[in-house]
Amino acid sequence: MNPDQKKPIVYLSARQVQGCTELAKQLTFFGFECRIFIKQSALLAAMYTEPPFAVLFGEEGLEGSSVEETLLLLQKLSRGPVLYITSALTVVEQIHYVKLGVTDFIYIPLDIQKLIDRLDVLLEKTQNSPYRVLIVDDSETMGRASGSILTQAEMQVQLIKNPLDVFVSLERFVPDIVLMDVYMPQCSGDEMAKVIRQQTRFDSIPIVFLSTETNRNKQLMARSMGGDDFWVKNMPAEELVASVTMTCARYRSLRRWMCCDSLTTLLNHTHIIEWLEREVKRSQKEALSLSFAMVDIDHFKKINDDYGHAIGDKVIKILARLLRHSINGEGAVGRYGGEEFAVVFSETSMIRAAQKLDSWRLRFTELIQMSDDIQFPVTFSAGIADLKNGMNAPQLIDAADSALYQAKHAGRNQVGLCQG
Repeated sequence: MNPDQKKPIVYLSARQVQGCTELAKQLTFFGFECRIFIKQSALLAAMYTEPPFAVLFGEEGLEGSSVEETLLLLQKLSRGPVLYITSALTVVEQIHYVKLGVTDFIYIPLDIQKLIDRLDVLLEKTQNSPYRVLIVDDSETMGRASGSILTQAEMQVQLIKNPLDVFVSLERFVPDIVLMDVYMPQCSGDEMAKVIRQQTRFDSIPIVFLSTETNRNKQLMARSMGGDDFWVKNMPAEELVASVTMTCARYRSLRRWMCCDSLTTLLNHTHIIEWLEREVKRSQKEALSLSFAMVDIDHFKKINDDYGHAIGDKVIKILARLLRHSINGEGAVGRYGGEEFAVVFSETSMIRAAQKLDSWRLRFTELIQMSDDIQFPVTFSAGIADLKNGMNAPQLIDAADSALYQAKHAGRNQVGLCQG
């Protein structure tokens, strides 16, 4: 995790939750800052001074108050979810606690991976970035009017007058949606949409035509050229905001399923390679450093054989989450295949990338892996290479793969550097 970015804070409020200290340690490993409270007074004081992202509250309550009393106070003070740790509850009891402000129930014995997955989902809801809207309209007045409305709705807007500049904005601005005028002097909106659709990497970006055109046949013709919808210009502000919001939300969800691996939610094989290819071109054009790593879980077949494929999948998810949160926007992580991962380190030298990767390796070895009541160690090996003059993406992958082989051959649980 980027040291400049503050970790999400979790308050663990419980007197007798089994393994309370160990739970806090595991949460810390996964990128949360965890603080433990056993007294209500201390918890409430902390809630006033530094409200957490989430509260984990044990069924035995805190010193100095009943469970119900503390939950009612948390309901007034908490800005985020309250997760109730309990052994078992009836439906009637669950409804009772929901009325007291509980948002989720976590059952004992605790499954740390399920808890982390749930916290991730809740955290993602609070961290969604603003929708990015690209407006293509030769009328600056009309474009600015729509842009102003969407900016006031806390969206990020970029306006271009010349549709021939659209590809630069698609590459650099990376919009969630394109709002395009139909009638422009350089080319029509439907013609530009057809050209955009020739580039498969932009397939998941919705293109919506904006026009005063009310002829239904002409609208349908325009949509057949590559547009996803047709909206009439000068629609009420609230309708424009609602339409953009719903469309962006739907397509973000679709993009996630199109681009991401279903088990880990990392970029899938195709899209991590596409990401690397874009970074190679950008790095060569702008003379930037670029490093690439292959990461492989050690003795993974033995894990599956000894503990079962469900445990193997769990180990994959744990490493995926560690890699995803560790890269923290400074590159990209994808599932290359099976138990193998690919990491793109943007604007990073090989030595610096290796230092980061080795620190992640050490963190991974400290995580507790469990199968029933059996603890077992898991490690990973990695190989890393940097972009040389004239090198393309496949060659960079091969170089990192060779470095990974060296790390495996040297005994595993280490980071190998590409030689030469």
